[in-house]
Amino acid sequence: MTAGQTLSGVILAGGASRRMGVDKAVLQTRGRRLVDRAAATLAEIADDVVCARGNRGPLGLDGIAEVPDAVADAGPLGGLVAGLEAVRHDLVAVLAVDLPTPNAAVLRRLAEHHDGSDAVVPIVYGRWQPLHAIWARGAAPALRRRLDGDDRSLAGALRTLDIVEVGLEGWGDLDDGSFARDVDVPADLAMGVVTPPPEPPTSR
Repeated sequence: MTAGQTLSGVILAGGASRRMGVDKAVLQTRGRRLVDRAAATLAEIADDVVCARGNRGPLGLDGIAEVPDAVADAGPLGGLVAGLEAVRHDLVAVLAVDLPTPNAAVLRRLAEHHDGSDAVVPIVYGRWQPLHAIWARGAAPALRRRLDGDDRSLAGALRTLDIVEVGLEGWGDLDDGSFARDVDVPADLAMGVVTPPPEPPTSR
């Protein structure tokens, strides 16, 4: 990332949440929906933010454009393509909605490692975390071509791209790796970080 370069942001909020049993985007952490927390995190570092909302209706995000996934039910790849194609800037901070403790400083640090590659991906617990990462808008055409194939996994796409991997030495002074932990199943709610959305009021 060169000095003065501006980032765009993409929220990936299109997951079906089948294992959770409730829409993860509207789960709450410390009184705020996960999707709103993601939006606020990206607003710290990005000039424009887009939410790839999947097949759902609008999430009501103030000042944030919402777009359907490029291909329905294609997993995060469909949302990533839609988001990259909708933003203004060449460098994009991407954040999945089911990460309850995102870290804007880590995303900014990852952006500093960009050298013209397709993505800058943190390595956390020995694994890629491409959904709390920096992507180049220019990677969108190659990713869209993968949507036409049989392998729509993000990991499969990463293996075909030019990526920069950033391990603990690159972000460990900013975070203990919590930014990479997602909420996936109801048991994750027991950690106390995330709570289900409030029940709608009943008529009396």
